[in-house]
Amino acid sequence: MSSGSKNKGQDQDGYVKVFVSDDAMEAYATVYGPKEQGQAVTLQVLLQALKDAKVSGGIQQKGLNEAIRNENWGKPVLVARGTLPKDGIDGRLEYETHSSDDEKGRPAEGEDGKVDFRNLNLVRNVAKGDLLVVRIPPVEGREGVSVLGKVIKPRSGKNLLLPKGKNTVSNEEQTHLYAAIDGHVAMVEGKLTVSPVLNVAGSVDFSTGNIDFVGDVNIRGSISSGFTVKAEGDIEVNGVIEGATVIARGNILIKNGITGGNKCLIKAGGSVFARFAENCRIEAGDDVKISEAILQSDVRANNSIRVEGRKAVIVGGVLQAGEEISARVIGSPLSSHTVLEVGMNPMLREEQKELNHIFAEKKKAFDSIAQYLQSYQKSGISPDRISDKKKVVLAGLLGDYKELNAELEKLQQRKLELEEELNRMQRGRIKIMDVIYPGVQISIGRSFLNVNDPIQYAMLTLKDGEVKIEPLRM
Repeated sequence: MSSGSKNKGQDQDGYVKVFVSDDAMEAYATVYGPKEQGQAVTLQVLLQALKDAKVSGGIQQKGLNEAIRNENWGKPVLVARGTLPKDGIDGRLEYETHSSDDEKGRPAEGEDGKVDFRNLNLVRNVAKGDLLVVRIPPVEGREGVSVLGKVIKPRSGKNLLLPKGKNTVSNEEQTHLYAAIDGHVAMVEGKLTVSPVLNVAGSVDFSTGNIDFVGDVNIRGSISSGFTVKAEGDIEVNGVIEGATVIARGNILIKNGITGGNKCLIKAGGSVFARFAENCRIEAGDDVKISEAILQSDVRANNSIRVEGRKAVIVGGVLQAGEEISARVIGSPLSSHTVLEVGMNPMLREEQKELNHIFAEKKKAFDSIAQYLQSYQKSGISPDRISDKKKVVLAGLLGDYKELNAELEKLQQRKLELEEELNRMQRGRIKIMDVIYPGVQISIGRSFLNVNDPIQYAMLTLKDGEVKIEPLRM
């Protein structure tokens, strides 16, 4: 944007042209000298030119003085500079007893490549009154201003809430979180929870029956087929899990492995750790980490699926991860059908599928009631002429109509939120430390790749809407 100012004798007197940058953060003045006996531009004339151009913020005296100097005539000189806003600083949480998620559940690997699942540090004991978290409030930002005098608002610092879960208590100011009981502290669905621990001396079988516990469960033996173990915290199994259902809001650690017989469900709000997994279904809110092999299994993880040991094989089944799938060998020369999907949160996709079904059912019921009420309204029957029983039925239908309408609005809002989240998650990667065999089907985000030739030592990512194969940097 530019503006000029000339005196009445514009052919003789000097004049000024003002240019404002597109972002309105800088203004330049170009002073033109007089011809013959005309008047040179004075400071007052320059200031009037800036005023005419609506430049009012960040005017620099040094620039004004430079602009009217003879040697600078005809040259644009910076005479005003706006002030950029300073964004606020996000608040943060400082954990006193709970180490980072990266450290939690990470198995130690020896020189021989074997993974020691005995050293996962899953148990973090706290005593009643122990400090768990300190909340640091955000710092406010500072407003900016353009050269045109427009105030520019800063980004506000994000305020975090204390991750208050079961058996924790905070101070009145909501800045400190403490343990309310003696027990084990764990991150459960984004909240710190202090739980007692249930120890099972042997296996879960007919001698114990099913288990549904509010805290952590440690099983020294195995879990037999047909039984169910549920826990609000973590589950640790020293033996194997057969065709059982094992569900935890925290992590699930199987020190041996899973032999599911296609009748096994392992579901964790946190991560799943095991030596091997065969003919089973695994769902994890965070990661799935296997040391030897995943065979003919359906595995879902919001974050990553990693097979990290010396063998590190994935053969058969469908594996879905939000961020990463990695293994040494994927697929088989025998062409066992293997499907890998990354870059779209499998839990969100499942929620979307279920939500669409619920929405359709409720919409069908809503339309049916709406049609009935509309028919009654069109009939023109006076309320005085219908029976009390009919009035009760109509009142009930009207109540159902309003309730379903409110539910449909909430479901529609959640549908839109899920679609936006899934559209944003067009990312992910697949790491192959040795080879991926032909017959493996890969999808990253909404793009697909069928492996027709062996691929070695590679990383597969999504670039420009296509699956790209790059050398793996070890």
